[in-house]
Parts: sequence; C-alpha cells; structure tokens
Amino acid sequence: MQGTEVELLRHSYEALNEGNVEVPLAALHADAVWRESAELPGADVVRGRIDIEAFLKEFLETWSSFHQEIEGIRVNGDQVAVLLHMRAVGRSSGAEIDAQYGHVWTMRDGRGVSVDAYRDQSAALRALEAEASTP
Repeated sequence: MQGTEVELLRHSYEALNEGNVEVPLAALHADAVWRESAELPGADVVRGRIDIEAFLKEFLETWSSFHQEIEGIRVNGDQVAVLLHMRAVGRSSGAEIDAQYGHVWTMRDGRGVSVDAYRDQSAALRALEAEASTP
C-alpha cells in the first residue's frame, strides 16, 4: 500500500463533504463492489461504478447537511480501514445524526475493488484484523 492510495481515499471523503461523487468514483475500479452493513436497514450490495454513483448521489440527497471526518486510517496489506465520524441532518425529517462508522477498502493497482461498510469503527477494525489473520 502506497501513501498515494491513502491520500486518494482521504481526498475522496473530503469531496463527498462537498457533494462531489466524481472524486470517490475515480478511486474505484470500474467493476468495484460496495457492500453496506448488513446491520443497517436496506443494506445492499452495489456493483460497478455506474450503480455506485447512483447509490452515492441518492445517499447525499437524503441530507440537508452532511459532513464526515476521518478519525483514523489503518492499513493492512492491500486493505485500508477508514474510520469515520458523520454529522448530518435529514432532508425530509430534520433528524440530526451523529454517528461513527467505518469502511474497509480493498485496493488493487491503486484503486478500490471493494468497499465494505460497517456500522461502527470497531467492527471495521475487527474485519481488517480478521483478514490479516486469514492465511
């Protein structure tokens, strides 16, 4: 894993804060897979950059205010755990959300081939560690 890949991921999350989905899409392979946490309602698997783009745009449209901050990054081989803290306000409900969660990216040739979302940071770290201990 190179530092340029970590910076690419950092820049991707910063761009999402501005409503820009093009930057994170560029960080993904064309055939990438995005898996939402099975513990969340409506969890799904999204395949390919075109469908991931629609997924991200729909996600961002649900918020009148959205900001996520990277609280930590852990690298293990070709995987990167991105630990996030999100503060958002629902567009239709006005509900305020303050949540910590994590994404585990699997990288190949400088781009993500998969992103696995976890409902909390510790679950993301456990997944990263479990992958490290798998022969």
